[in-house]
Amino acid sequence: MLVIDNKAVSELLDVRDAVGVLEQAYKDLATGEGICRPRIDMRIPAGDGRSIYQWGTMEGGSARSGYFAIRMKSDVLTEESKDGNRTQEKYCIQPGTFMGLV
Repeated sequence: MLVIDNKAVSELLDVRDAVGVLEQAYKDLATGEGICRPRIDMRIPAGDGRSIYQWGTMEGGSARSGYFAIRMKSDVLTEESKDGNRTQEKYCIQPGTFMGLV
């Protein structure tokens, strides 16, 4: 397993390459060579009376490329209202931290 942070991603992943792979993946979906499941989020109260714990997954694969992947994410959600607008804040352990696995 390879664990990388945002800094490593920015050094390893070229945006043009990523867009090209996404374009091919959508073409694979259109031709039946690709498959994906929409994201599913499961939520339960976090126990502090104001937050929700959310676990989310989604999968996809391509017969043409031979790859299949699952994305898993773990979030704590809080909703806040300010000036009549409602926002949703997400984090992993504390605000500003995130966790996702592919």
